[in-house]
Amino acid sequence: MTQRGPPRAGDFGGTTTAGAKDRRTVIMELRVLTTPIERGIFLTQLDKARVRRGSIFRENGRFQSINRQRLDCSRLYGLFENDAAPASAMIAGIALHDLRSFPQSCTEPDLSHLPPDRVVECSDHWSLSKGAGMLVWAGLAAPMRLLGVEAILAYLSMGDGVCAHAGFYELMGFVATGPVIPHPYVENGRGEKLPVQPVVVQGETLVNGIEVLSKACTEYSDDARVFHLKNFIRPLVRLASARATPFRAVTLANFEDSRTSPAAA
Repeated sequence: MTQRGPPRAGDFGGTTTAGAKDRRTVIMELRVLTTPIERGIFLTQLDKARVRRGSIFRENGRFQSINRQRLDCSRLYGLFENDAAPASAMIAGIALHDLRSFPQSCTEPDLSHLPPDRVVECSDHWSLSKGAGMLVWAGLAAPMRLLGVEAILAYLSMGDGVCAHAGFYELMGFVATGPVIPHPYVENGRGEKLPVQPVVVQGETLVNGIEVLSKACTEYSDDARVFHLKNFIRPLVRLASARATPFRAVTLANFEDSRTSPAAA
């Protein structure tokens, strides 16, 4: 399998030069999951992660068939500790679909002014290892660049009126878009639709974020299905934990400096 260097600005067609693998820094692998077995393991690990973290929400049975259609239209990404790890060793993952392949889960926000194939909704984000979920997001920067994504949409759980991951999403440059709304595919322990906060990152903030985080990718496969990543989880954890809960539009330009600062070492 041909390996290519990290995608650079303007690389939207796999035109990067070949890169040499450095085993001292390439210690994680992000894969697009394509087989039924891999995708089944993704869902099993997702449920396991929710139970482990004591999540009190679940798939809404009334909309289960529609939600499964959404997943069938989604790219599922799995994170592994090395390139030899089997599918069963998946430690984190995320799903994403563009709005041409499948509509956004909730009616809000209105993103109709953007090309639907350039807007992606990310969901079903899970992790079984501390910090691995953050590295998944960093790893997504390379495929986001290759796909020419112009906006990323996510719906954050607002159980009890707060979001445990607000700090990290703020760091990523996401901003709250509109009020908290009920999610049609997910319900809480009382059978009520789960309240979620729509958040979006786009424009210059997204461009800056992709530019910084794509440096985590040292190389990718010729078919853009396998991405080798540096592991810089600790700086991400420190920055995310330092952020306040409210969402604000931020740039990720300071992230590059944080990787070499004493506080982030």
